[in-house]
Amino acid sequence: MAGDPRPGPWDVAVVGGGLAGGLLALALADQGLTVILLDAGNASATALSYGLMTVPAAAPWVALQLRHGPLGLRWRWARLAGAPLDQRGLTRWLERLPLPVAQVEAPAFLAALPDALAAAGVAVVRERVRPLPRLPRRSAPPCWPLALEGGALLEARQVVLAAGAGCRTLWPALDLRLRTSWAGVLELGQPPAWSLRWPAQLVVPRRFQRLELEARAAELTRPQWVVDAGLVCNGCRWLAGQVSLVDPQPDPAAAAPHPEAMEARLRLGLAGLGEVLRTAGGHYVQVPVTYCTDARPLVGAVPHAPGLWVFTGFTAAFAQVPRAARCLASTIREATGRKGSRGDQ
Repeated sequence: MAGDPRPGPWDVAVVGGGLAGGLLALALADQGLTVILLDAGNASATALSYGLMTVPAAAPWVALQLRHGPLGLRWRWARLAGAPLDQRGLTRWLERLPLPVAQVEAPAFLAALPDALAAAGVAVVRERVRPLPRLPRRSAPPCWPLALEGGALLEARQVVLAAGAGCRTLWPALDLRLRTSWAGVLELGQPPAWSLRWPAQLVVPRRFQRLELEARAAELTRPQWVVDAGLVCNGCRWLAGQVSLVDPQPDPAAAAPHPEAMEARLRLGLAGLGEVLRTAGGHYVQVPVTYCTDARPLVGAVPHAPGLWVFTGFTAAFAQVPRAARCLASTIREATGRKGSRGDQ
């Protein structure tokens, strides 16, 4: 929002302006709560996500767009990676059959989100929040003081950590099943040849090896990486594959992996889709991403911290976040003692 926001107290402050924080802020506003969204503006996993999901999983997005306007939902045809062109017989053709999928284009979503938040009455501050105090300030009702790096101080009765890899920095005592890995993609300089995608628009991994590696994170003795090969159009960009580096330590402050080494691993894995991708022009980008070792996102009240909530660690965020945001928003409204929502009024 333009200018300095009022200091509060706000009903809810959401820390994090990506997919999770943005949709949760909209859901909280729909519950009739006063909401402020605090966004540090860092590169987030949302911007590099494929945004793909099954067609049935897109139903909440249809509802979101009916309420808030276009948010980037698209309908695509995709085929599975891993069906070699020289494979013979019926299996080759069956494995290359296009499948209908839904996609939320991340650039379109992030471009539309500010207007949707403004229309819903959500205040937005583009500034980093300092680590939270151990307990809320004693008042009636208790409020959390939120110190911004620019020096301002805000207050909120409820605070939700939805800042992805930044959540543990804000509250170090979060559940240890929440971890941080690194993910990198190749933004191609030009669209890939049609022959690499034929007969579909997109190519998606047969199975996501990243999920299997994350499930074994606690058992690892050294960092390990995997490549999930794919070709996905995301707005005006073509994203090729994803390389994931999982460390046995959950420390989000660990140094970022060497970009050149990660890009080399990614290109090696992409060669299975087409040898041309090993040397294709493009720009490698990597970001920290959160996940939970048991594949269950970390959603709900933070123990021993009244009024503090967490909303992160999603495995398939574009498919999972819309429903989870509605549920958590309803729970938070009940915690504030408010009755009803905008939809009931």
